[in-house]
Amino acid sequence: MTDPREIRIDGTTVHRPRAPWTRTVHALLRHLRAQDLPVPEPLAIHERVEHVSLVPGRAGDEAWPHGVPADGARSLGRLLRSVHDATRGWTPPADARWSVPHAPGEVICHGDPKPANVAWQGGVAVGLFDWDAARPGDPVEDLAYTLLWTVPLNGDPSTLVTEPEARLRRERAAALLDGYGWTGPFDVVGQAVRRHEQAIDEVEHLGAEGHEPHATWVAQGWPAAWRSRLGAMRAAGRRVLPAAPAG
Repeated sequence: MTDPREIRIDGTTVHRPRAPWTRTVHALLRHLRAQDLPVPEPLAIHERVEHVSLVPGRAGDEAWPHGVPADGARSLGRLLRSVHDATRGWTPPADARWSVPHAPGEVICHGDPKPANVAWQGGVAVGLFDWDAARPGDPVEDLAYTLLWTVPLNGDPSTLVTEPEARLRRERAAALLDGYGWTGPFDVVGQAVRRHEQAIDEVEHLGAEGHEPHATWVAQGWPAAWRSRLGAMRAAGRRVLPAAPAG
């Protein structure tokens, strides 16, 4: 079992619990930084802790206001696309280990690219951190997850969304896809809900292996509660984005 997920920031250095996949993630980060991408710099790995540089900008609970305007969503789409493109053709270490099961993919997905894991400056996405969920995959997986949290589609499905807010959510979805450079149709609601279900499966997988905070979430019954709301989430999303294809 891993230690509780305690993260400490000391000046410009972030101290995080070491995981079985930390060395693989550090190799990925070194590759991305060699491509001049704004991701944490791996500094050291000790017995229980990894050390990486802090990506400058506002993040966490302070991040969401920067992603509200459509231009913020567009900049996040651009950042995600640049990260994906930089991983095409990269060969992971021979002993690479990732946090969750995955199928072969054409890129390395971040796995958790929500606004809270993005550094923002002046309403622009300028960095991407918290790479523990990285894994090979299809770009659609990351794009769907980003839409899930940025539109957003994962709120309380029983809450009435006003027409101005619904319009803004549609604008965010279109802007994020535009920033990414997506061409052709994209079923925002369908893909986002499927990716949310996949994320629930991943929580259960990590919880079963004793990783935190996932083990605690599983013990508290959260995965079952989240899964029970998928249908309502899909229905609520369709009310905001009634035309399934977008982009």
